[in-house]
Amino acid sequence: MNREFLTIVDLEAQLDRHLQRPRVTNLAAVREAAIAWSQAVWSASGSAGLPTLTSSEIERGFAIARRPVFVLGSHRSGTTMVRDLLDHHPALSVLPAEGTMLTNFAWHLKRLEPDSWLPFLGCEWLRRLANPINQQPYWLLGRSSPEGSAYVEFARAVRAWWPLVRTQFGPRTTSWPLVAIALAYAHCTRGFGAGSALQRWVEKTPANERFLERLMAEFPEARMLHVVRHPFAVYASSCKSLRDSGLPSSEESRFLRQMRLSYREAASRSVQPASDSYLLVRYEDLLEDTASGVQRIASFLGIEPLPILAQPTANGIPTPSNSSFDSSNVAGKLNRRPAEVEFNLLTARERERLSAMLADDAGKLGYPLPPPPALRRPLLQIWIHLGWVVDRFRTRWMRLRSAHQRP
Repeated sequence: MNREFLTIVDLEAQLDRHLQRPRVTNLAAVREAAIAWSQAVWSASGSAGLPTLTSSEIERGFAIARRPVFVLGSHRSGTTMVRDLLDHHPALSVLPAEGTMLTNFAWHLKRLEPDSWLPFLGCEWLRRLANPINQQPYWLLGRSSPEGSAYVEFARAVRAWWPLVRTQFGPRTTSWPLVAIALAYAHCTRGFGAGSALQRWVEKTPANERFLERLMAEFPEARMLHVVRHPFAVYASSCKSLRDSGLPSSEESRFLRQMRLSYREAASRSVQPASDSYLLVRYEDLLEDTASGVQRIASFLGIEPLPILAQPTANGIPTPSNSSFDSSNVAGKLNRRPAEVEFNLLTARERERLSAMLADDAGKLGYPLPPPPALRRPLLQIWIHLGWVVDRFRTRWMRLRSAHQRP
């Protein structure tokens, strides 16, 4: 019996005790336990050695790597729901947690020595497979035992694919570390054998539309699914997340600016000719007629419109409600709660701020918002922009302090 696996099982049990059901609230305790567990798994993967990759597996893996599907859109717009609907299709390998390569990890990697990138991302993704979004389902690769662990096998696959992807994609692809993670996940869950139906890999990162041109240039065969939702519903959900997490209300300015950038990009592309690489997905349309919506997405991706596309899952495990306002729905079923419930939670001030920033672009997307009076609108925009600048300065200052304090 392997002593390292016994340690992993023990640390896994400790972490599981902190993973509250249905949702994590003690984030600090979870992170501490998750770090200890992921480091033990990573160490065990180093002792186990690299898996053997055949030339045909490598060739097929590289072919899949060139054909990603990027699900993007404003936070709280429905990107998670779209990703979960795609999850269990046999032609797709869908990362069950946000990629955040360009929005988050790129910053961290710049401050690390290149030799530290692999263990940093490897351990981070082990934690994401155990606890993707701080709510059920957890342990997406199952549970470890004294005889073996799927998480060790994933870490071994990451170690094997990392140098290959770095050589093949590194010189021209900013997101090559995420490609290595995606291939390792596909290797462990779908495989690259001759019988595999796999055609593409999928990842979702809100706000990635800021990097749309770069992603299209680095992945010419990529497909972009840009999800939009009524701004009132998005903003209501965002404000609720602020309250639930205890973050200051000043964060609202950051949400508003991110929403403006996302809706402006969507509005601009909505008046352009249809594209083979970009598809606009309205959240409400997908809920109102899911069958037609997934048929449209499947046609865009070039995959068969199987019934599984109407069932939200994460690595085949049913996922909870797509609404942040209702946790009582059955997992694996879409929540079609009327949008008016979210609209009515916004104050008059919040509606006015939102309309000042988004009225023009939202109207082009089929979401009419009453604009504030002509003289008041630019003043609100300036005030919101100043709030965003202050928030951005504060964030950068905290990042610099943390980097300076790191041993």
